[in-house]
Amino acid sequence: MTRPWAALCCAAAGALSCSTSVDDAPPGAQQVRLPQGIAAKVGAEEIALDTVTRIARAQGVTPRAARDLAARDAAFALGARTVFAGGALIPVVERAAFARALLESIKAEAIAQGPASDAEISELTALRWQDFDRPETVRTTHAVAVVSKPEEDAAARAIAQRVYEAVRGVTDPAEFIRLAKEVPHEGVELRAERLPPMTRDGRAYFPEGARAEQADQRFDKDFAEAGYRLTVGQISEPAKSVFGYHVILCEARLPEKRVPLAERRTLLADEVRKGRAERSKQELLKRLSSSLPIVITRSVDDLTTRVRVTE
Repeated sequence: MTRPWAALCCAAAGALSCSTSVDDAPPGAQQVRLPQGIAAKVGAEEIALDTVTRIARAQGVTPRAARDLAARDAAFALGARTVFAGGALIPVVERAAFARALLESIKAEAIAQGPASDAEISELTALRWQDFDRPETVRTTHAVAVVSKPEEDAAARAIAQRVYEAVRGVTDPAEFIRLAKEVPHEGVELRAERLPPMTRDGRAYFPEGARAEQADQRFDKDFAEAGYRLTVGQISEPAKSVFGYHVILCEARLPEKRVPLAERRTLLADEVRKGRAERSKQELLKRLSSSLPIVITRSVDDLTTRVRVTE
């Protein structure tokens, strides 16, 4: 094994050492008087007492074992710096380690803020209303005579009335669509389709889960109100919306889902902490970006197009 690879293995072992148990102190250790707050020193690397305390708590080991774990890691790190001195690897690894340590501290701060507040739960509930605070929804099939310009209003209303007469009494959505499309609609656009369930205020509900392009879909409030007033199997007379005149078949009504606050607080705890950490991270990045100049080489686009990326 070559020297760099041997050192790399040592560095990897050092990174893992805090997840293993230690019975003996690192070889060559000696007891000396160190500055207050310093538990150990490896070469020029000082190990703070706070670091030892955190390791002991995180790993469930004695302070002495935690101290020895930290000392061993520091020894491996110093060895890696010696082997790779002058190369490009050390700065990259150190930047990654510092960045990871910073993210871990942000995470710790988010956890330290305690349980999710009512305001945090309310904010997430509004975003995740389909899972935690969903009102009764109605699933519909409709036919709409589209009003593209004001002068088409009377014609569209008349065509919608013909559709209503053609589909009256029909409860099968496919048959409703077929009959609606057979109605003559001279010069007026006529569409017939099944729709996802919707709330009374027009929010679309997708029981199977919404795709990205569907997540914020909303129906016209007048259309939603007209559909919501129907009972299962009932067909509305022509109802006006911003799109035109609709004839609506109520296919089904889906029950509400209301998750109690205490249960939501438990279910959303991780998401709340992630949100806190993400906000802190973005605020920090904003401050750093405004205070630190970022310079990018002009040839970066050309250089990066040559990098082969495999998935």
